[in-house]
Amino acid sequence: MAAGNASASSLRISNALSPENAVRPLRAETRYIVLHTTEGREAGSLHKLRRRGETHYFVYRDGRVARIIDRRRIATHAGLSMWAGQSDIDRLSVAIEVSGYHDKEPTSAQYKAVRELLRQLQTLYHIPDNRVLTHSMVAYGAPNRFYPHRHRGRKRCGMIFANPRVRRRLGLTDAPSQDPDVAAGRLRVGDVSLHRILYPTRVRARIARAKTRQPVQHIERVKAPVSDAGDVISRERTAWKIAGPAYADASTVYVFPDGTRTRGDAIRQWGSIPTGTRVLLGQTDAEASPAGESEVASAPEPEDGLLLLSQPIAASELLGDAATAKTTTYLFPSGGVHTGAELDADPDGQQRLESLPAGTRVLVGYVGAGRVSRRASPRRVAGDVWDDPTTYYRVPSGALRTGTELTRGRVPTGTLVFVPE
Repeated sequence: MAAGNASASSLRISNALSPENAVRPLRAETRYIVLHTTEGREAGSLHKLRRRGETHYFVYRDGRVARIIDRRRIATHAGLSMWAGQSDIDRLSVAIEVSGYHDKEPTSAQYKAVRELLRQLQTLYHIPDNRVLTHSMVAYGAPNRFYPHRHRGRKRCGMIFANPRVRRRLGLTDAPSQDPDVAAGRLRVGDVSLHRILYPTRVRARIARAKTRQPVQHIERVKAPVSDAGDVISRERTAWKIAGPAYADASTVYVFPDGTRTRGDAIRQWGSIPTGTRVLLGQTDAEASPAGESEVASAPEPEDGLLLLSQPIAASELLGDAATAKTTTYLFPSGGVHTGAELDADPDGQQRLESLPAGTRVLVGYVGAGRVSRRASPRRVAGDVWDDPTTYYRVPSGALRTGTELTRGRVPTGTLVFVPE
């Protein structure tokens, strides 16, 4: 059970009740707390959550907490979800939405607020630490043209709250050791890298067991084991997979195997980073090497989860296996829009992947939903997520806008729509 020194009086909760609050039914049971991250700008995210009644609590970056749906009522926050064979997690859980991103740590004020909020809710509903889950743990995907099975890995929302160090700062001393629905065969793992991040102790146990086994005869067919740490670069785990859009930030520090520490904005040759390098996120590290002045190009800047390249780089160095995936889309400064799979199937496309030009925008884990036309409105193309902050629109001029930045009736025809897989 979570514990802490914070007092109830230190938690500032104000009412910002959704118009949906009055019509939402009461929950019959409360078994879980689900942690989310907004993945978008604070004001726009709060507006959407209030309008739709999609969370019980919203935690601002400065630590303030807003009540959106009464904790006793149902908030529609988990979508297509399952845990331990129970579907529709909305009817079994309290939701906490934290302003921020799945790969960024909360602010100090948010840590304090969420810790105290968890303490109160866990005490009230008798919820143990291993039932404090992330949205990425409970969400699942239906079979689709890219993955023919019901699968885990549809969302990375709240992923940071599976990190053992982050959980400790929230007063949580236990976590799920495995995915019960994958273990029971109800779902399959659709995102291997995410699965390893969500269940790091499971990976450590598997590697420990592997070390006790006798070598197999056909050793050339056996993959080298991956590192047991979710923040260490390996053959399968690139800087992008660990840090996401923050891979080249000054606040991301790389600790090389020889002990050398270098900031993300000081690295140019991403393909030369040795395996075993540890990646530290959200650092203010005086010992890290500063970025050069003339020899280092400006670092890529994240834009609400969209990667914007400000220096040429090989797609494989940046994204690893995801470089040629159907769910990776490249928006070139020349105007071309292609998936990684499309480029990989064409010799000219393969050359473009070898050196992505500066100004290229990359959407990882997204699929094209279609085009807006006179007969196809944004809602018809993208469904209920048409105005979500994680839905992207590429208008005919080439500019990109999120769902929160557009008005449905003013989206020009021919606009491409991209939604998370």
